[in-house]
Amino acid sequence: MLNPAMTWNTSGRHIPDLRNDFALVAEPVHPGARQLLDYWRERVADGGFVVGRDIPARRVVKLLPNVTVYEPLADGSDLRVRLAGGAIRRRFGKEIKGRYMSELFSPEDFKRHHEDSREVLRSGAPAFVDSRLLRENNLEMHLEVVILPVTAPDKISPWLLIGLFYFD
Repeated sequence: MLNPAMTWNTSGRHIPDLRNDFALVAEPVHPGARQLLDYWRERVADGGFVVGRDIPARRVVKLLPNVTVYEPLADGSDLRVRLAGGAIRRRFGKEIKGRYMSELFSPEDFKRHHEDSREVLRSGAPAFVDSRLLRENNLEMHLEVVILPVTAPDKISPWLLIGLFYFD
């Protein structure tokens, strides 16, 4: 089960006065998140979702700015960002392609994100999160996160595709 205690921020660093209130949800509600999930389900039903074959793809081109692809390291200790759309900069405040998950979050948040990522990879089941980034009690950012297990271009290795969809 995913851990419902993450803290996110817009700079990619831990900032003590920001907190993330979030809830796991059964299905996404954001239209972009639903479109990505529908596409993923179709590809999985048709033999699997493969990075490089199924994404990028014309059918989901409008969603690509909201997508991040993570590759787990062979030893399982971290995940490396292989692809990060332009809208991801809004969340982290910088380009994250090539960075490691451990560089994007505080040590305690990385531990939670890493465990949650490993659970999605292990189970093969997607996960959906309604996330509200708060400073004191003021909403800074509201987004929906879609976490999908996918296959690397080698058609063997498990990777993650994560969609961040903002409610504005």
